[in-house]
Amino acid sequence: MKKILTLAYPRLSGPDAEFIEAFRQQHDGQHRLAKAHFTMAFGSAGIDEHAYLKHVEETARAARPIAFACRYAMLAGDAAQAYAYLVPDEGYSQLSRLHDALYRQLLAPTLRLDLPYVPHIAVASSSNRALMKSLCDELNRGDLEIRGSVERLTVAALENSVLTDLVSYPLGG
Repeated sequence: MKKILTLAYPRLSGPDAEFIEAFRQQHDGQHRLAKAHFTMAFGSAGIDEHAYLKHVEETARAARPIAFACRYAMLAGDAAQAYAYLVPDEGYSQLSRLHDALYRQLLAPTLRLDLPYVPHIAVASSSNRALMKSLCDELNRGDLEIRGSVERLTVAALENSVLTDLVSYPLGG
């Protein structure tokens, strides 16, 4: 089943991008699926693709680029899988508001009200929760600071465990 989602690939400095990708290669089995990103709208099936694209384009045009700084690695997960997330201190509310704007109108019926949205870049995943906690602790012991910006929204399709970027829209038109 094909799902459509919206991602924000951050613009990062060379050293920060290299650090994140190396960390993800070592600790995240899903790193090949997509580059480091913020998930802005989670996968939805059964939505008219043309209408979805138009909605994301309009949302992007009304938004502005977002500067962020991640200084904290947070443990997250569900019953089956644990994750290490880089969570922004700066830019948190702007990313959250952009997520909220995407979930108006067309996507409103798909918003999960049982889970809070936490903007993040996933850098590790495992069924071993203790391992993920230790990775978060390791990252938080250092002077973690990943600065970047979100300047575009990218609509992607996930089908048969393959993610394909479809189109990208600049924030602010």
